[in-house]
Amino acid sequence: MSVPVVRVTPDRVPELATLLGQSFADDPMLVWPFGGNDIEQITTFFHAFDEQIAGLGWLWEAGVGLGVAAWIPPRSDEAVMEIDRAIRPTLVGAEGRHAEMWEWIAEHFPDEPFWYLDHIAVKADERGSGLGAALIRHGLTFADRDGVPAFLETGRPENVGYYERRGFRTISDDDAPGGGPHIWFMRYDS
Repeated sequence: MSVPVVRVTPDRVPELATLLGQSFADDPMLVWPFGGNDIEQITTFFHAFDEQIAGLGWLWEAGVGLGVAAWIPPRSDEAVMEIDRAIRPTLVGAEGRHAEMWEWIAEHFPDEPFWYLDHIAVKADERGSGLGAALIRHGLTFADRDGVPAFLETGRPENVGYYERRGFRTISDDDAPGGGPHIWFMRYDS
């Protein structure tokens, strides 16, 4: 399946946030900090975050509402931290756990510049169609172009093999502090 991957404009964010809320409702990396699988709260989080990154040109869509990926460019740490501080009020009940887990995750980031796959989702009835692979390849072309690695983390064991088949390798895995989920840290080198 050949579907164009295009930059998301802010007006597309509400629909894509709904897709992300549905896709991540059972993801340990969101369920644990939010204290449950509250689709509405997870959707609100993605809406607030993706509204900001879409404005920066970091959000990509495959098909119309079929798939979405956030690829954060190298050296964007400060901008992401500003976004995180701005959206903390949307994290009702998860502020402490969210901050603690993400600070720990950031300790696992590569020391050199890298492209970061922050999140990716494909509509349930489109999974297996190649949309996710296209969104991943899209971001990896940036890493290849820039001669830097790509990086991601996942709290779903079934994702590890999926990402390995797309060129990533696990560089470490561990439990997040405070009883958080088990997380795999994965890296792609061009």
